[in-house]
Amino acid sequence: MSKFLYFFIVILRILSAPLIFIWPLISIILSFFLDIIDVEFASKGVLTLEKYERYDKALDLWWYITIMAFSWFYLSDYKIILLILFALRIIGSIIFFINNNRKIFFIFPNFFENVFFLIFFSTYFKQLNILLGEKFFYFSIITVITLKIFQEWWIHIAQISIPECFFGKKRNWKK
Repeated sequence: MSKFLYFFIVILRILSAPLIFIWPLISIILSFFLDIIDVEFASKGVLTLEKYERYDKALDLWWYITIMAFSWFYLSDYKIILLILFALRIIGSIIFFINNNRKIFFIFPNFFENVFFLIFFSTYFKQLNILLGEKFFYFSIITVITLKIFQEWWIHIAQISIPECFFGKKRNWKK
């Protein structure tokens, strides 16, 4: 059953990304949620950790390409900064696919997705427009980047898993 659910989630991740062009908010929430939960199904003897990481990063790459295309057309005021951050993440992804070492993501962190979230939600919800205003723009970007650096260290260097480390829920990766 876990194998079926994992592959169902993978299909949903593939299909939910382009929905951003039709229902942006639903696509973003669904893609984010599916990216978080897929590990819970893959780690029930469905995949090895190494295979999961490669599949997950390939699915992430599909998501990044899709949101970069969306940004190019719908967030054009921010497309250059997003393109630079996208390129940084793509370089990290290419290196990861070559050497399969997650620690590379600390050197090439995923600022792109988090800055995209900041820009999208600040644009989508008028109450958050202040975050993109002249007064708070750089503060907002620096805050998002600082938090992301910590998260990348947490996940890829310290390799801390909240379910495993804090709740004792050991994952059963396929051997």
